[in-house]
Amino acid sequence: MIGYYVHHHGAGHLHRAAALAAAVDDEVAGFSSLDAPAGWTGPWTVLPLDTDASPPEDASANGRLHWVPLGSVGLADRMATIAQWIARERPSCFVIDVSVEVALLCRLLGVPVVVVAQPGARTDPAHTLVYDIAAAVIAPWPPSVSPLRTAAELGERLHTVGAISRTPVRPPGIPRRDGSIVILQGRGGRGPSSVDRVSAKLREAGIGDPVPATGSEREIADLLRSAQVVIAHCGQNAIAEIAAARTPAVLIAEDRPHGEQSAMARAIDASDMPATVFPVDAGLDHDVDLGLDLDDLARTIERARGLDGDLWSGWVDGEAAARAAAVIQRVAASSASGRHGR
Repeated sequence: MIGYYVHHHGAGHLHRAAALAAAVDDEVAGFSSLDAPAGWTGPWTVLPLDTDASPPEDASANGRLHWVPLGSVGLADRMATIAQWIARERPSCFVIDVSVEVALLCRLLGVPVVVVAQPGARTDPAHTLVYDIAAAVIAPWPPSVSPLRTAAELGERLHTVGAISRTPVRPPGIPRRDGSIVILQGRGGRGPSSVDRVSAKLREAGIGDPVPATGSEREIADLLRSAQVVIAHCGQNAIAEIAAARTPAVLIAEDRPHGEQSAMARAIDASDMPATVFPVDAGLDHDVDLGLDLDDLARTIERARGLDGDLWSGWVDGEAAARAAAVIQRVAASSASGRHGR
């Protein structure tokens, strides 16, 4: 049995968990404050939220952790739920995507943890701790880029497996719709995003009749695969889905903690991937006008249209979930062997 913790902010962690669990040759039990994703076959425990302490007191434990507010009943209940499951099921390892505190809990209970890395500046004490205690760290981007900055010495524990997409790689022969622009939004921000504002500018100017990528997983995949250009934020899973669709993109770095999307934007911008990026160092909050000239925006989209979408094969090759699953299973096998040897 393998445990899997899924962070509840945004949808990307959940999509990645579904792809990884499907590739693992073992039963995977999910834990999250989100409901189980479609198609999840193992057990799933919905955890209480830990946001009940108001105002939160010493949430960072004097700067050593990220979120452990004093007096939070939700925090105590969610940690107790995981600890009781570990005591009962004796998992061979626990995948963490992502929580420093849950990773630390599992490791304190004698369970090896596999941590899914996040891009950006992760040099703070809490991130350094979680990378230090990890049996393995899975980086869901190709080895050709380095969007993670950490103070931890990862060495051979770091496994760059490639980007993990919930949708299969686009098969050949699917026609593109002439002039089509698809807008792919995320769920990780608050309020109108930079992508929202670009989309509004396009509509105001009558450029390309942009279509939002909404609907079921299949419907979104079909929209991405048939588009000539996708405009999206620089979230890991958005990029992975665009890459799986083999569609050129215009990417915008939204303001996120630890410079996560700016780091991904710089990585894409320095690569040969078929995407144009602006602005690379966004640092934008939602009250700042993008200041984009419509002619510049139109030229940026035209440049993207001229790129070769097949170059995305260097980002998503369809095998990343299997490579990540192999890492998880090696850690699990080593843990099980150690227990049986005692």
